[in-house]
Amino acid sequence: FPGVGRAAALHQAPQRGGAAWHELANAYAGFYQACPVLKAPDATTRLSRLRLSALTQRVLAGGLDLLGIAAPERM
Repeated sequence: FPGVGRAAALHQAPQRGGAAWHELANAYAGFYQACPVLKAPDATTRLSRLRLSALTQRVLAGGLDLLGIAAPERM
């Protein structure tokens, strides 16, 4: 995440960050479709998926913030 933000700023190319965060959002959407988070088969898997979801949310919210876009509270 920091590398994407720095590269976008260094090259004055916010589209680089936008493209990277869009790719992350698409990858997470595929994961979410394929791997149930709250209905995971066991507690360890559920916790891992919740952590991945929380980290993805942080990265995407940070990326949107760098682009000057407010992240939604919920989806």
